[in-house]
Order: sequence, then structure tokens, then C-alpha cells
Amino acid sequence: MNVLFIGGTRDFGKITVRRLLERGDNVTIFSRGNVRPDFWDEIDHIAGDRNDHDAFVETLKSRQFDAVIDNVAYVPDDVRAAIRAFRGNVGKYVVSSSVSVYGGPGHATNWRTVGAGSGARSEDEYVDLEANVPLREESIDLTGVSWDLDPTRDAYADGKRQMSRLLSETPDFPWVVMRIPSVLGPDERSDRLWFYLQRVLDGREMILRDGGLGVFRPGFRDDVGLAFVDVIDSPRAVKEIYNITGSDIVNLRRFIGIIAEAAGRTPNTVSIPGNVVETASDLPWHDWWYDFFSRMPAYIPSIDRARRHFEMKTTPIETWVAQTVEWYRANPQPDSNGYEHRDAEVALCQRWEQDYGAFEKTFKA
Repeated sequence: MNVLFIGGTRDFGKITVRRLLERGDNVTIFSRGNVRPDFWDEIDHIAGDRNDHDAFVETLKSRQFDAVIDNVAYVPDDVRAAIRAFRGNVGKYVVSSSVSVYGGPGHATNWRTVGAGSGARSEDEYVDLEANVPLREESIDLTGVSWDLDPTRDAYADGKRQMSRLLSETPDFPWVVMRIPSVLGPDERSDRLWFYLQRVLDGREMILRDGGLGVFRPGFRDDVGLAFVDVIDSPRAVKEIYNITGSDIVNLRRFIGIIAEAAGRTPNTVSIPGNVVETASDLPWHDWWYDFFSRMPAYIPSIDRARRHFEMKTTPIETWVAQTVEWYRANPQPDSNGYEHRDAEVALCQRWEQDYGAFEKTFKA
């Protein structure tokens, strides 16, 4: 198979490229060429800027590919350029999207966290997250997606929604949209798992916001990478949208427990209500990368369609977390997001245990 990869030099994209090369496919990468993984000598490279749409089209319009995987499309104009370049020249165009299209923490400029059980709704919930469990691909009515960016929401998720609408309205083009979750695993640039692992390893008190009860479905880097290979092979997977994530559903309490078990440690967590951690500290809760999984609502994308259409494969969470912990131990990293506030985190935990402990005693007297 002759495959063009737009991007493919980082994260799960590298896994997809390696899988394609291992089975003997011809892989061409379109990128600036600044990042060159260890397979660089095995691929063909086309140098270019994805944001220069006219040059992109001119460079690629005369080439034919069995499949194109586009990992660096963020706005409708990126997809329009791809349609111009590949219409009539590609067997399948597969584009990365995100489960953030459904809403959730971090994808609204006015995100406000709330304590558990408050009943408050967040304005960044594009769909009602509590009423859509699990989140199915059709939970979003693409015909209702506006072409105008909403200033109350982050442009990233709005751009991904608009891309899906554009493709859904292009019936003469063989598109596939892959909605990707928070992807974790070895060599993950966002270091979301490292946030928790570093705190588990230092053994000090660790904030467990709202008891860590919000549920989510993380994705393993290697599983996501393999899904792109499987989807280009599947004759059924065309003009379809897929949620791509793991099979395990966890809350943060269990997730930290799995990380701690893999590290051979006991987590020293202290459960504190969300409204308290915000009002009683100056910790950077405005930064959605800080304690990323602590503010999840019920966020469980359905993967039934992917299982039916191309038998998407998933790795048990205990297995891939253990692999990831081992990687971090073998590859020392800079401090995780917000670790400069570690003393303040511990102080808040100790204050809560002391003051709430005294409050509890009033009921036992």
C-alpha cells in the first residue's frame, strides 16, 4: 500500500508509521522535516508547510496514494486544501479529530470547575455530557455546527467540529474522521500521566479532587496508532466518524491506584471537594493541563462503531500503564506540570486533614 502521512513524526503518529513500514507499505511523510524519528531513512519525505494551502495543493495534487493520514489538520481550510489536493487521487483520506468536540474541561475560555453534586452546568459542554453516556459519534448534530467560531469556546474543538461538518457535506470524497481521546503512553509530549506518577513517587500527600470520582476512558498511544492502520484496511470504514479510545473505564482514584501499583508504591491521596481546592489555594486550576483528569465529567466515548467496522483492538489499562511507568523510570523527565507548587499542594492536604479531622470529631463526641 502507498500511504502519505501528513505529520506522523510524533506521539501515536510514529506508531502508525512503524506499523505500516513493518508490514512492507511504502510511506511518504509530508512535514517541515524538523523532527526525524528513527525510521527516517525508511520513508520518503516531502518538505512543506501544512499551513501554506496553495503550495500544499500544488505539491500533492498530481500524486496518487492508496491512503492519506492527516494528523495536522485543525481548521476547515486545512481540510479544504486536502480535498483539492487529493480528490480523485486517493483511496481513503483519514483525518485526526478529537473527543474534545463533545465538550469537557479545557475547551472553553470560560471553563469553571464546580464541586461534585452541585448540579451546575459548564458552558463548554457542546452536548449534555450527563445525558449522553456513552458519547456516541452521532451525539453531535453536524448540521447544527456553526461556521462562526464561538468566543466562549476554545478554537481547537470548534475547528475540529467544523472539519467534520465540512467532510460530512462532501459526499464525493472518501473521508474518515477519527476522534482521538487523551492519548497516554511512553514518550507522551503532554506528560499527563507523569503528573500523577511523579507525585506518587515522591510519596507526599496528593490532592484527590472531589474524591477522584469523575469517570473517563483514556487511550493508549499504541492502540490509537494501530487503529489508523486498521481503518485504512477496512472496506467498511469510509465516510464514517469513529471514537478511538481504550476499552477500560476508570475514575481518577482507580487510575492513580493503577499507576501506584505499577510503580510499587501506595498512593498518599487526600480527598478534598473541588470548591475547596479552588477557594482555599492559589494552585493553577485555571490551567487545564494541571491535574488534567481531576475535572472530568462523565466522559465515556463509545467505541462500538470502531469495534464493528474494523475490530479495533485495545490493550488492558494495567498493561500499558506498567509499560509507561517503566519508560518514565528509564527516561528521566523534567518536573511535571505545576510541580513547582508541590509544597502548596501538600500544605493544603495537611490543612484539610487537620481541620476536617477536627470537624469529624464533633460528631463523635
